[in-house]
Amino acid sequence: MTRQVKNSSRENIYSLKGFGHVFRFTLMQTLKNKSFLISAIVMILMIMFMKPLMYLMNSGTDATKRSLEDHLQNIEAEKLYIYNETDFELSRIDITPQMDKDIKAGFLKPDAVTVYNKNDADPDELMAKLGPKDILVVVKATATGYSSDAVRADTSDVQVSSMDHAANYAKNLFEAQRKREMKLDEKTIQSINSGVSKGDVVTSAEYADEKSHTISKAELSGVTLGFAMLIMIVASLAGSYVISSVNEEKQSKLAESLLVSVRPMALLMGKVVGMLTFVATTVIVGVGGAMIVDVVMKNGFNVDMSAASSQGSFNLAIFTSYGVTGFIVFFVELIITLLSFGVLAGVLGSACGKTEDQQSATGIVTMLVMVAYLVSMLGVGQESMILKIALIPPVSYVMAPVAYVSGRIGLPVFLGSLAIQIAILVAMVILAAKTYRNLLLMDASKPKLATIFKAAKY
Repeated sequence: MTRQVKNSSRENIYSLKGFGHVFRFTLMQTLKNKSFLISAIVMILMIMFMKPLMYLMNSGTDATKRSLEDHLQNIEAEKLYIYNETDFELSRIDITPQMDKDIKAGFLKPDAVTVYNKNDADPDELMAKLGPKDILVVVKATATGYSSDAVRADTSDVQVSSMDHAANYAKNLFEAQRKREMKLDEKTIQSINSGVSKGDVVTSAEYADEKSHTISKAELSGVTLGFAMLIMIVASLAGSYVISSVNEEKQSKLAESLLVSVRPMALLMGKVVGMLTFVATTVIVGVGGAMIVDVVMKNGFNVDMSAASSQGSFNLAIFTSYGVTGFIVFFVELIITLLSFGVLAGVLGSACGKTEDQQSATGIVTMLVMVAYLVSMLGVGQESMILKIALIPPVSYVMAPVAYVSGRIGLPVFLGSLAIQIAILVAMVILAAKTYRNLLLMDASKPKLATIFKAAKY
């Protein structure tokens, strides 16, 4: 049976009568929901401690140390002998410490590495005592520099790949010690290790644009990943909650009673804004906590984490990494995104006829969120795509703020993207105002567009 109610000519379909009651009820129900509380706590902690985690992950872990660890973990042998024929002294303590539990079973352990300097041993004797699973690496000076040669027994079981890793391990160990003896500080060593990479072939206009970028490509990738994941989490949770709440009221016939004293738009927007308030409060608390952590780290531990966000890794410290402007940009985008997905979820939820139809409605919201996530992550690696996808919803919800703070697009383009998003939001609000009451009273089978537009005619 279909119950369609034509709006009274006297009723204002945009009336928010009863909004406050629905808003407070939604907020209280959200605070009582354990899954939402756990998600909020996790999000707060991630925003608070992402910068310190990124700092700790990158400090004290230079390229040389990582390469030593990587090669050591990939040498399948019982013993590794390193014979150093150069004038630079190597000692056992130079070997990067590794806990046995961090090394895969069957791979070389740190205590199986023995270092000999010139005159400490005879290389011929070392070769003679090599077992079937042993490796000898000889580091020596050449006419053009230095070399590291890996040697195995004639009847060896050692794989060539392990010998390559052993040679590289000894080479990196020697290089690190050589730079230390040349009295190079850690920053200089890192600069040398970073090398020089080949750049892109660009036009003069593209080169000028590149100079205006405020963050690197690596940092851009981290910021995009962080904000895309934040959008994906909160939009999916908010959409799921709104759909579930609307459909529950519809199935229990509670909606019919509520519509007597509460206007349809108030019923929908109260839920959406209530959920938005919960998420916004979570972000603000996280940002406030992150600022406190920054102050404590700087004043209490004398650690400046201002460069932590420049690393090319996952970055959820976005709200504290780009000053007041960055905070406003990301926060405004987050609000617009949640309002858009919330209104859409409310309309889709009201079009469900049965509880099991929630999956279809939730699937539509999830699909749009995933499109925004996947396309933005694909586009961040293609500079030529950024301008285009920064203007196309739902991808623009992620890409527009990231592209703006990174200097990839200017303020006019960013404002244009926001204008498109707001126009779509207004259109959805108008559609919700015209359909929400009728959809709640309809026995619709599934959340189809035809059903939604049909309800708008009444």
